[in-house]
Amino acid sequence: MDNAITIQQKAKVWLDNGLNDQQIEAELVAAGTDQRHLPDMLKEIKKLRNARKTANGLIYILIGAVVCLLSCILTMTSSYSNGNFNLILYGFTTVGIILVFIGLMKIFN
Repeated sequence: MDNAITIQQKAKVWLDNGLNDQQIEAELVAAGTDQRHLPDMLKEIKKLRNARKTANGLIYILIGAVVCLLSCILTMTSSYSNGNFNLILYGFTTVGIILVFIGLMKIFN
C-alpha cells in the first residue's frame, strides 16, 4: 500500500511540473511499475489532470460571472445618477464575458 501512496504523490508532482503522458509513462516504467497496470495508472493520472483543468476553468467562470453581475449593478446605479456609464457597461461586461470564455476554454480544451 505504501507504493500506491508514493505513486499518487509522484503523480501530483508530475502534473505540477507539467509532464505529458509519455514522460509520465517513462517515469512509471523507471519506477518499476508492472506493464499490466500501466494503462490503468495513466488513465487515473489523466482523470486527475482533467479534474485540475475543470477546477481552474470553473474559477475563471465564477470570476467572470461576478464581474458581469457587478457591471450590471453599476450600470443600473449609474444610469439613475445621469453619469457616463459606457465604460462600466461595455468595459466590465466585456472583461466578464472574456473571463467566462477563458474558463470554458480551460474546461473543454
